[in-house]
Order: sequence, then structure tokens, then C-alpha cells
Amino acid sequence: MPTPSGRPPRPHHVSPTVRAAQNRAARAAQLAGRNQVKVDPDFFKRVINLVKTHNRPILAGLAASGLAVAGAAMVVAAVGNASDPRQFFEDRSMWNEMLGDLKLSAWDVWISFFSLISPYWVGHASETVQRYLRFELIGMFDELGRVATEMSTTMTSLAWDVVEYDLKLVSLLVVAGTAFKALLPFRASPVGRLALGATAVTFLSLLASLLQEFAGKIKALDLKLETLGHKIFELRGLFSVGEDKLHLQAPGTDPDLWEPVTKEPREAH
Repeated sequence: MPTPSGRPPRPHHVSPTVRAAQNRAARAAQLAGRNQVKVDPDFFKRVINLVKTHNRPILAGLAASGLAVAGAAMVVAAVGNASDPRQFFEDRSMWNEMLGDLKLSAWDVWISFFSLISPYWVGHASETVQRYLRFELIGMFDELGRVATEMSTTMTSLAWDVVEYDLKLVSLLVVAGTAFKALLPFRASPVGRLALGATAVTFLSLLASLLQEFAGKIKALDLKLETLGHKIFELRGLFSVGEDKLHLQAPGTDPDLWEPVTKEPREAH
């Protein structure tokens, strides 16, 4: 950008403190995707294989105990809630990267104004932009950063809730499948039928508790995500209002708004 005199601007100076902070933000943006907990890519595949292995004796045991319809529906619902947690960990990394990008963007806006515009232009427009930058825009960037942090935390909670649910479900299915497999040969005897019935009732009770616990966690996270969605919508509106609020021409285009720092004082008449 030319100076008010038409000459190219001198190289702008950035203080060591500002440069260090900018470098920290850059490193944070670059390393955001690293140092994250990685889930074994075959984790969910093994979960599904274990489910398939133990589902058959479980369904046979429920049928032998007279709980085939209700029991099978509950098993299908429980297995349907099993998920691959990798996507949620990837979403967490995405929000962490976004947080780093937001910090860099805030620094870029700040340094661009105070090194490329503020040293060369004064006047109403410069003061307006400076006030907006200091007291509104940077605050909105900070709020976006807080939202990104909360989104990252929420994705982390969701990912680990999914891991925990998958592990609990598999453990329950393995124990129940093994028990039903051992009892099925005795289903013709009264004692065998009684044992199958007791096992089925205990299994379905534990399965219902697991489903209820998982549903409670997902509900809480869903409410938090909805709140964060409202915050993002409000911030988007604030950024749009800010653009409409300033709506100033580029520096130097309007002498009534932008005044060169090197402008010579008018002669007294």
C-alpha cells in the first residue's frame, strides 16, 4: 500500500513480544492436529466381529427362555448404538486446528492494521476502525476461540463415551453369549430352562441399564452442542453487523474520513 506521499511504505516493525506471540499461535495451529489420542483403526472392526460372534447364542438363549421378541429388539437397539469413535476424534482435531487458525487470524488483523494502516493514516475512519478492532472484533475472535475449545471438549467427551459404550456392550455380550452357549444344551430340562430364564432376565436388565446410561450422556452432549450452535449463529450475526457498521472505503479514497499522517497543516487565512 502506498504512503500518503505516494512512496512505498517503509518495512513495518513488529515488536519481539508480538512476534513471539504470533509464532506461538502459528506453532499451535501447526501442532493442533498432532499430539492427539489416536484410536486403533481396527478397534470398531473388532467390536463388530465380537458382536457377531456372540449374538447368535444370545438370540438362541433369549428364544429358549421365551423372551425372543422383546429381548431381540433390545439387542438390536443396543448393537445399533455401537459406533466408530474415530470420526469424533477427527472432529476434535478439526476444532483444535480451527482454534489455532482463529488465533492466527486475530493476530493477522491486529498486526495488519497497526503496522500497515495506523502509522500512515489518521482521521475519523482510522479512529473508528481502531475502536472496532480493539473493543469489538478481537473480543469476537476470543469468543469464537472459546466456542472452538468447547466444541473440541464436547467431541472428546463424545468420542470417549462411544469407546466406553462399545467396550461395555462387548463385555456384556461376551459374558452373556458364553453363558447362553453353556446353558443351551440343557434347555430341555426344568433346571436348564430356569437357568436360561434367569440369565436372560439378568442380561436384559444390564443391557437396559447400559442403554439408559448411554442415552443420558448423549442427551447432555446434544444439549451442549445445541447451545454452542446458537452461540455460533449469534457470532456470525455479529460479524455481519460489524461489516455493515463500518462499511468504510479504503484508506486514502475519502479525504474527509482518512487523513495522511504526513499531511501538511493548512495555511491560516
